[in-house]
Amino acid sequence: MEEAVTMWPRIILILSLSAATVAVADEPIAVPVAGEPFAGELLAADSGESFTFRTKDGTRELPADALVRWGACAEPDRAPVFLLRDGTLLVAGILEATEKELTLDSDTLGLVRLPREQLAALILRLPAARIDRDRLLDEAARNNEDTARVILLNGDRMRGELVALDDRKATLRNPVGTIDLETNRISSLSFPSAGGDRAPRCRVVGLTDGSRLCVKQLAINEQNATLVLAGGLTCKADLSAVVFLQPVSPRILYLSDMSPTGYRHVPYLNRSWPYQADRNVLGGLMRCAGQLHLKGLGMHTAARISYVPPKGAAQFQAALGVDDGTQGMGSVRFRVFVDGKEAYVSPTVRGLDPPIPISVDVRKVQRLDLVVDFADRADVQDHANWLDARFVLEE
Repeated sequence: MEEAVTMWPRIILILSLSAATVAVADEPIAVPVAGEPFAGELLAADSGESFTFRTKDGTRELPADALVRWGACAEPDRAPVFLLRDGTLLVAGILEATEKELTLDSDTLGLVRLPREQLAALILRLPAARIDRDRLLDEAARNNEDTARVILLNGDRMRGELVALDDRKATLRNPVGTIDLETNRISSLSFPSAGGDRAPRCRVVGLTDGSRLCVKQLAINEQNATLVLAGGLTCKADLSAVVFLQPVSPRILYLSDMSPTGYRHVPYLNRSWPYQADRNVLGGLMRCAGQLHLKGLGMHTAARISYVPPKGAAQFQAALGVDDGTQGMGSVRFRVFVDGKEAYVSPTVRGLDPPIPISVDVRKVQRLDLVVDFADRADVQDHANWLDARFVLEE
């Protein structure tokens, strides 16, 4: 790739960028580890160790490890979108590039100087359907080979050494020869892996333009937010641009980060559905009642999944919903069993219903079973989501 690197000064992509149009709740909701959710405006963050909210009853402070999530996670609806090696998704346009860094123009972060080695993929066109966007972003983030990969708008995939890129074309060299590809035919361009794993799971900060930043340090004072990304990049934004937080808490263990002890799906006819971690059953991100959720389990009726609660687990918590991808269809009954005994059964949950929060005591429990069962119309569009499914550990 040495020759490809030397060609980076030729990259002058002046790419148009429109801010994502997102629906952000007038009153963002904070979900604490213990207690009821509450509406509150984010006022301050003390290096990520605590958060202060303005509520109707005054100010309220929560330690970072006492917060599950706050706000609504916006999504990008326009490219370019940059995927960084630390897991960050950044919406911005390219102003200039050198062999060592890219200069980006972000509506929320201003000018960002991105070290070239931190870039994992570049999305130049986003598909119209959300499920196709999700799949494209997932595929673009995975490139474990030693060459660049280009996905074209028609679905074709090509690999090779990237030797040039400008506002009109990308040039790849592979064993077949040198190939010029017009940029208006390219959906995404992925770069070879740096050879290491992504940074450990970190807090996620969502911005109004759909950027999702993996942040290791967050400080908010007055009207500004300073964010240090997991990859080391420091960014600043107006506080008004911050619309979502999902901290990492030692008191929370997400089921999607664990291995189940058993899983079984009983097909209504003959199609078998595996469960999905942090995805719905079709492999897209989980969306319920118009909101994106980054953590959880996707299952299809009728199915059962089993876990052994970790030592010190006090509660199993989740929100129950049918994925928005069903467009209002689907109907599911959720059940929770502890040591073989039914501890919770939901009313029938249908597409577009608001998620139902639940909390089940799992102290001294040896086995937790989560079941999704048929309700109306057999298993038609029964795409069930256990949103933010988690064990909460005792303090």
